[in-house]
Amino acid sequence: MQQLVVMQLRNKRNLKATVNNPYTNLLVSSLPEGRVRTTYFSWKTMLTERFDVLHVHWPEQIVRHPRPLVAQLKSAFFLLFLLRIRLQRKAIVRTVHNLAPHEAGSSLERIVLRQLDRQTTLWLVLNKSTPTADPDRTVVIEHGHYRDWYEEPPAEATVPGRLLAFGMIRAYKGIDDLVSAFRSTTDHSLSLHICGRPDGDETRVALAELADGDSRVKMTLEFIPDDVLGNEIAAAEAVVLPYREIHNSGVALLALSMNRPIIVRRSASTELLEQEFGTSWVHLFDSDLTGATLEHALTTLRAAQRPERVDMSSRDWTKLASQLAEAYDRAFESVRWRRRQERHVLRTTANRSK
Repeated sequence: MQQLVVMQLRNKRNLKATVNNPYTNLLVSSLPEGRVRTTYFSWKTMLTERFDVLHVHWPEQIVRHPRPLVAQLKSAFFLLFLLRIRLQRKAIVRTVHNLAPHEAGSSLERIVLRQLDRQTTLWLVLNKSTPTADPDRTVVIEHGHYRDWYEEPPAEATVPGRLLAFGMIRAYKGIDDLVSAFRSTTDHSLSLHICGRPDGDETRVALAELADGDSRVKMTLEFIPDDVLGNEIAAAEAVVLPYREIHNSGVALLALSMNRPIIVRRSASTELLEQEFGTSWVHLFDSDLTGATLEHALTTLRAAQRPERVDMSSRDWTKLASQLAEAYDRAFESVRWRRRQERHVLRTTANRSK
């Protein structure tokens, strides 16, 4: 079996950035040696660098920019890159992390995403509840654990009553709902820590105003280094995901990887987490998030009998990366088969015309 060259759709310039995504790092580093060689997207070499398969995660991120003119240029150049892929019959594997981008993009960005969808060879989903354009060209490869990135904390590191919400603070995550709900709790032994960088100054100011006057709420509204985040998770009795809409969540997997139960809204995907890890680790709520919801969740989790560690054997990176390598092979062979079919049709047509 030949070694495939897989280009990850991550800009080379961003690989050493302070803010990085452990998910893609863990996945790529676990790919079987000899079967896959990894390269990364670069605007400078996008028309010349050799690769067999392009692996796409969050395509909107590669074309977005705070300056509209730069975003338009990036979108135009990416369409040129897609034209190269189509003409050279290269495979595209796309992992669908969310049902749609969390923030709406420009009309040109939507054109880029539609063209990418049309050219996608194989869809990868993180759970079976994710719809795609073609179920017959869809493979489930679950999200791996974070135990190779963060050290598991001891149980005694937990601060009783401590609730934690962490990660990039964006509108859909409902952190404002969480602060309002927490402030209505009547148990004064509870505390709430919120850690993460807001998506803008308006969000930062609004959260600060919401929390003002309640000494139980502590907010660190900035990028949190891994070691500090690890300590925050270790201290949490439970991690709260107050998202108004939720499909896949690295936050949920990170909390569970560190043996901390989660409180999260019910959805098709979170029900799958509950089935996999059990109600003692995954507490689902159905209606609006309120103080009573939080207090009931903590009472339920405290009464549950659970082991010291979450069983993450199904989320082993080596196993998942092996499945990914097979998906790359499938996409590559699919494109190669179509290329052979096209050549056969051309030869047959040419022979008939003689």
